[in-house]
Amino acid sequence: MKLIPTPFRPTFVTVLALLHLVALAVLSTLAIGASAGQVPALQEGPPQRTPAATARAAIHGIAEAWRTLYNAGRAGDVAALYAEDGYYLSAHVLAHGRAAIQAYWERGIAAGGHVDSITQLEVFHTDSLGYWIGTYQATNAGVTVDGRLLIVVKLVDGRWSIAAHQTVVRDQP
Repeated sequence: MKLIPTPFRPTFVTVLALLHLVALAVLSTLAIGASAGQVPALQEGPPQRTPAATARAAIHGIAEAWRTLYNAGRAGDVAALYAEDGYYLSAHVLAHGRAAIQAYWERGIAAGGHVDSITQLEVFHTDSLGYWIGTYQATNAGVTVDGRLLIVVKLVDGRWSIAAHQTVVRDQP
């Protein structure tokens, strides 16, 4: 009997589960990295915390700000949504740092890229780290595609910034 390999076609649930695992791994790595070798300073009074509703609204607002700025051709402002040491990952690129991220988005905008929609499916956060999983639809050079995305955010100087952003274009019919 001869085995014929077939292409792996993960279901949406499989992709969502994998994205959850990736998000948890990234959050764990960021938390370990942030605390490695550092002794927290003693504070007077209760610890400063971001209220949950405020944090959730800020994290949610990143998606709409990103889409609006990208579609307006403002790659520099899109890059400013990322932490200075942020990452963007896709099948096409691994961009690290704002300058590399901005250069990538400039190329996408120049090629006629347009993000039609971003939908958040799940948002989770702690006091200083979070993630959201969603879907998007984009029209690039006249071709409409859709896919999944995972955004990991961290609180930097009182502002939520993108620490890591991964997109996966869905196999189009």
